[in-house]
Amino acid sequence: MRLVASLLLAAASFAGSDRAALNLAIAGTRRAPPDLSAMIVRYRTEFLAAVRDAARRPPPADFEAEARAISRAILSRTPFPEIVRRIGAAAGGILSAEMPAGSPGFEAASAGPYRIPGVSAAAASGDPGPAARSIRSAREELAGASAEAAAARIVADETNLLWAIWTGAGGDARPAKKLDERNGPYVVDGAPR
Repeated sequence: MRLVASLLLAAASFAGSDRAALNLAIAGTRRAPPDLSAMIVRYRTEFLAAVRDAARRPPPADFEAEARAISRAILSRTPFPEIVRRIGAAAGGILSAEMPAGSPGFEAASAGPYRIPGVSAAAASGDPGPAARSIRSAREELAGASAEAAAARIVADETNLLWAIWTGAGGDARPAKKLDERNGPYVVDGAPR
């Protein structure tokens, strides 16, 4: 009985190595809101441990509800190590949900570079719904796709979910690129407002 249960869990979890999982999880944070990204770097041990654990389990049932719950936890002043751990668990859940089984070359593709479209307007405005729908449909949509396409989709969905969590909690939505603002604030084309 235990053997059958462990085989079912293994079949439903991330199909890549720990190295690939951590590469993708870190890549998704690089285009995250800068303040959130800084907190993830500060509590990286909690983040990476949660990613590794969650990637080995079946994905969560509702990413949208979890993203909204994390946003509420930020607003209710939950300690940031716990917030970052929950964000890491969500990132690991994305890995578990999206990676199609038996994708050759995935280990190399997980190291990048990634071609992603950027942050969606919905995610930048704090709505995790479109990112959650994309995560749910990814495994079927990526069934015949290349390893590079699967890795890019995972990174894009994680980035969008992180933006939705942060801006949903009222976080600063400025672009990550640092600009010299001695002569006034500058508008960056395509940046979320």
